[in-house]
Amino acid sequence: MTSTGDPPAGAVGQARGRPARAATAQGMQAPIWDLPDRGTRGPRPRYDRAAIAAIAVRIADAEGLEAVTMRRVAGELGIAVMSLYNYVPAKEHLAQLMTDQLAGEYAYPGVPVRDPHAAIADLAGQAREIARRHPWLAGLMQRPMPPGPNGLRYLDYFLGLLAGSGLDTGAKLEVIAMISGFATMYGAMQAALPSERTGRASTAQQNAAHIQAFARAAASGRYPNLAAALAAAGPPRSQDGIFGSCIERLIDLAEPGLQQPW
Repeated sequence: MTSTGDPPAGAVGQARGRPARAATAQGMQAPIWDLPDRGTRGPRPRYDRAAIAAIAVRIADAEGLEAVTMRRVAGELGIAVMSLYNYVPAKEHLAQLMTDQLAGEYAYPGVPVRDPHAAIADLAGQAREIARRHPWLAGLMQRPMPPGPNGLRYLDYFLGLLAGSGLDTGAKLEVIAMISGFATMYGAMQAALPSERTGRASTAQQNAAHIQAFARAAASGRYPNLAAALAAAGPPRSQDGIFGSCIERLIDLAEPGLQQPW
């Protein structure tokens, strides 16, 4: 998100009150989840964090992440930008709310999971679809983001799926980051393809162009390993097929025990 419309840091502290000032004094930005929903003084707030996050997400979906500014969100709410800082003390807090809003789009089974392997693959598929709906999410994932309530629910559920894997806590978190990150980036890439096509070429046409480029490179004799790989390649696969195969490989590489239900 850009900083257009952001007031000076001192103004933010005055607008939000003591918690924001304390975080600034320590040289860091306190996560929004550690701050009260509103100050102890003044009238009851007209908006809640979920409503603010929903507006920011809608703007990003329509116009991209760069269009999400504090001034723009305040305008959509019909309030002054300084009033928005009473709800969201800093631009980074808005990014936290947006990320957690999307984490709330996951669906979880209402019954105990019998096949963790399949459940992890399902989570990965959901992550891809969320990123396809909101491709700007990949940009937010490039910087550390403290988890909110929805993010913590996702993490807790995923850890439960890995409970019988024999992995230690650090390895489990690495597995979650690896699978979730790949799925999100893959979905964002798929969402970006239509806008990047020249002449609106079809997926089949694009694949054919890539195959021809590889074939020319292999025929040149300068890339023997590529030539050998192409000679042993099977029939072309769909994007869904490639994604599913990659996720299966990530799960299997993470822990052989995940190959069978525990």
